[in-house]
Amino acid sequence: MARQEWKDPVTEAYKRDLDLTLLRRNLRRTPEERILAMIELQKLAEETRRAGREARRHR
Repeated sequence: MARQEWKDPVTEAYKRDLDLTLLRRNLRRTPEERILAMIELQKLAEETRRAGREARRHR
């Protein structure tokens, strides 16, 4: 008799929307490359927040 594997419906719903190509591409990077990419993403996030504050200030 085959054992049925229980699957969490919430996890399965999230997995449906994952882009595995992005995960695989990131895993091909070295740890240093991942850190540098993360730093660049953080810079982008900070600049976006700054631009948003500036735009709200000029309303």
